[in-house]
Amino acid sequence: MALVKARVRYFDLYDVAPIGYCTLNAKGLITEANKTIASLLGVAQAELIERPLSHFILKQDQDIYYLFSKPFFKSVAAVQRGQGRTRGDPYSESSTCELRMVKKDQAAFWVSLKMSAVHWAEQQFEFRVTLSDISDRKRAEERQVDLDVQQKQIQKAESLQRMAGAIAHLFNNQLYVVMGNLEMALDDLVGSPTVRSKLVNAIRAARRSSEVSGLMLTYLGHNAGEAESIDLSAMCLDSLSRIQRYIPDHVAIETDLSFPGPVVKANTSQLQQVLIQLITNGWEAIGDRIGRIRITTKTINASEIPKSHIAPAEWRCVAEIFACLEISDTGCGISGEEMDKIFDPFFSTKFTGRGLGLAVATGLAKAWNGMIGVESTVGKGSVFRFCLPLVNDGEPLLAEQLPEPWDFKKTAKTVLVVDDDYIVRTLTVAVLERLGLSVHAAAGGKEAIALFQRHQGKIDCLITDLCMPDMDGWETLSAVRKIQADLPVILSSGYDEAKAMSGYHSEHIQAFLHKPYSLDDVREVLGRILGLQNSVSPVPVT
Repeated sequence: MALVKARVRYFDLYDVAPIGYCTLNAKGLITEANKTIASLLGVAQAELIERPLSHFILKQDQDIYYLFSKPFFKSVAAVQRGQGRTRGDPYSESSTCELRMVKKDQAAFWVSLKMSAVHWAEQQFEFRVTLSDISDRKRAEERQVDLDVQQKQIQKAESLQRMAGAIAHLFNNQLYVVMGNLEMALDDLVGSPTVRSKLVNAIRAARRSSEVSGLMLTYLGHNAGEAESIDLSAMCLDSLSRIQRYIPDHVAIETDLSFPGPVVKANTSQLQQVLIQLITNGWEAIGDRIGRIRITTKTINASEIPKSHIAPAEWRCVAEIFACLEISDTGCGISGEEMDKIFDPFFSTKFTGRGLGLAVATGLAKAWNGMIGVESTVGKGSVFRFCLPLVNDGEPLLAEQLPEPWDFKKTAKTVLVVDDDYIVRTLTVAVLERLGLSVHAAAGGKEAIALFQRHQGKIDCLITDLCMPDMDGWETLSAVRKIQADLPVILSSGYDEAKAMSGYHSEHIQAFLHKPYSLDDVREVLGRILGLQNSVSPVPVT
C-alpha cells in the first residue's frame, strides 16, 4: 500500500513539474510524457504517446535534433553488439541542445532539450528527455544582438562622419585658395583668349570639386538647404515631367500619388535630387531587362517603419505620423553583404567615383528628422522608403532680395582677418584689398586681440576662421567684443554653417562665409553687414 501511495505521489510530482518530461524508446517514440510537456505543445497527454518527438520539432531545426540524438541511438546499436554496460548504467552522458518546437497551432517556440540514455536490461533501452521553454531568453538575446548591430552601425557612422567632416573642411580651405587665385588671375588678365579660357575651365572644375565637398557635408546632415513646405505628390509629378525622357524605354514608371499629398518640411531642390537618385538606382538595378519602377506617396505610422537596414543608424523617432516617399523596382535586388554598406559614402557596386547618392539622402533625412530604409530580395527587386515627419501646410516663407554689389573703393573701411593657415590668410588679404578695403591680418586669436587693441576704433569688421589652435573663432569673437561690443563679425569655415553654429554661444555673428567662397560672395556679405546699402526686409512668398 505504501509503495502504491509513493508511486502515485511520484507521478503527481512528475505531471506538475515546471519542466517538461518525456521518455523515448529505442525507436525515438514517446512512451511517457508529463502534463507540462503536453501543455507546452498544446496537445493532450494521450496524443503524445507512440509519436516520434521529432514530429513536434520545427522543420528548419530537424537537422539539429538529428545530429544531437544520433550519438544516443548509436549507443543502442553498440549495446546490441555486446558492447553495452550493466543494467541501469547510463552508457551515454546526458547532453543538451537548443532548438525550436511547434505547438499544435503551428506557433514555434524555443526549448532547451536535454537527453540521457539508460540500458535497463537485455535489449531494453530508454531515453529520458527534459524540455524547458527558453523563448523569453532567446528573444532577449535577439534584442541584444540587434542592439549590438545597431551600436556598431552607429560607431561606423560616427567614424565616417568624422572623416568626411575633416576631409570636407581641409578640402574647402584649399579650394578657396585655388578659386580665389584663379579669379584674381582672370581679373588681371588682359587679352589672350586662350589663357582666359583655360582659367575659366579651371574655375569651373574647382567649383565642381567644391560641390562634391558640399555633398560630403550634406551626408553629415549639415547642408540641408532652406526648408519649405512641400507636397510630396506635387513634387513627384513635377519632377517626373522633367526626368521621364531620360528613363530608358524598357523601364515602365508607375505612380500611386495621393492628392493632395502628404506635406513635409524640406528643401525642394534637394528632395528632387533624392527622388532622382532613387529612380536612377532602380533602373540601374533593372539593367537591360524589361522592368518597372513604382513611385508611391503615403502617410505611415511610426510603428510601421522597419527597424533594420535604415539610415542614419542613430535615428530616433520624433513623430507619430510620417510622410513616406516609396520607390520600388523589379531589379536585381541587393545582397546581404551589400545591405550593410549601402548607405556608406562612396560605396557603389557600379564603378569608382559613384556612391554619394544614398549617403546624401541619408544626410538630408538626418537634417530633416527623417530616415531612409530599404528592403530587398535578390533577383526580385528593392523598396526604398524616404520618410519625413508630417507637417501642416500653409506657413508663409520668407524671401530675401539680394543686395546690389557694392564698390568699396569709394569707402574707407578696414577689416581684421584672422586665420591660422598662411596661404588662406594671404589670399583673403589679397581679395579684400582687391575690393578696395584696408586690411590687418593675424595668425591667431591672441595676435588678433593685440592688433585690435593697437588699432582700436579704426577697425570696421572682423573676419575670423572657426578652427584655430590657440583660440577658436568664437573665443576670438568674445575677446574682441569685450573691447568693442558692437563690432560686426563674419565667421568663416570649411565646415557648414549648421556645424559652425552648433552649441551655445554667448555672442552672435552678422554673417557666415562658407569656404570656398568667391569674390562676389565676400563683396555681398561685407556690403550687407557694414550697412553700405539699403537694407531690404524679407517679404512673404505669395
